[in-house]
Amino acid sequence: MAERGIVILGSGSLARSICYSLAAVCAEECVVTVVSTTPSSSAEVCYVADVRAVSSGTPVRFRALSVGRYAAESISSILRQVRPRIVLNCASYQSPWEKTRAPSAWTALMNRAGFGFTLPLQAAVAVEAASAIAALDLPPLFLNACFPDAVNPLLKTLELPIFCGVGNVALLAASLRESLRPARGGRLQVLGHHWHLHTPDAADEALAWLDGTPVREVGPLLRRQRAAARSELNAVTGHVTALLLTDLVAGREVRTSLPGPLGLPGGYPVRIYGRSLALDLPASMPPAQAVALNSAWAERDGVSVEENGEVRFSAWASLAIRAELPDFPSTVHARDIPELCSRLLDLRDRLRRTAASADHH
Repeated sequence: MAERGIVILGSGSLARSICYSLAAVCAEECVVTVVSTTPSSSAEVCYVADVRAVSSGTPVRFRALSVGRYAAESISSILRQVRPRIVLNCASYQSPWEKTRAPSAWTALMNRAGFGFTLPLQAAVAVEAASAIAALDLPPLFLNACFPDAVNPLLKTLELPIFCGVGNVALLAASLRESLRPARGGRLQVLGHHWHLHTPDAADEALAWLDGTPVREVGPLLRRQRAAARSELNAVTGHVTALLLTDLVAGREVRTSLPGPLGLPGGYPVRIYGRSLALDLPASMPPAQAVALNSAWAERDGVSVEENGEVRFSAWASLAIRAELPDFPSTVHARDIPELCSRLLDLRDRLRRTAASADHH
């Protein structure tokens, strides 16, 4: 079963949701290996998932492995041992839930600068995992759940493998499908960005088509999603991701909407068959225009990754960060992201010790 297996890096909220849904919906014989830096956490995820799988009568099974840290060498060792078909990264150095669970001067800075400035913290583990995969003779498909709208383009500029992301536009598509309730087999195509998880100006709303016809008033159709707690949305993202993984393991054709396909910025409708992935845009939306729209939306999120490897932080994001880190660069090269990650971790440690109410910048 090794060649049909899945490796999931991380054991946080999203990884748990994915595993728990996989246990209930995956009808394929498959071993899911959950890799964590906290052995008790990955063991707990696998226990709950195994119980759910047995209770549901599905053949998928789970096992826990641990690493000291998410380094390319340790990930490579596991991948050579397990030989999975798919690797899904759910591990990063920054939780999107911190600002609600543990507010501080750091989370206040996140609010001002936008989520995009945490790109180095989101990308670190993905870079290590992709580096490990690149060195394999028979590389698995690599999927990334951590800010894929920006991290996946970063991986592409570093010439590292990336198949697609999960979440974000996939969550928008799932929410729109619930609102629209199309007929069985109805084809929904969604173009959107991580930034659209929040309510934008009407002119900058995500775009959708149902059976080739533009969907009007997308914003109101996403109202229930945007009113829900972000932490609760992982239950939807996890379930949608589990369905995708099940189809990929089975080798079925998939038509859906996903973030960061093949390292593109933002999210797009795609068609997957086997190990091939292609954009599946409506005839009225040329690929170049779709990429341009997502690149513009990336600016709203605070960071964009250029094809030449430059990572550019929006002017307003840079200004907010420099209130705490005066020499923060507005532009860096993708290869310098690990160093910037280290600096942001130091800044985060300092700001976490400051109460959010004391932050008056």
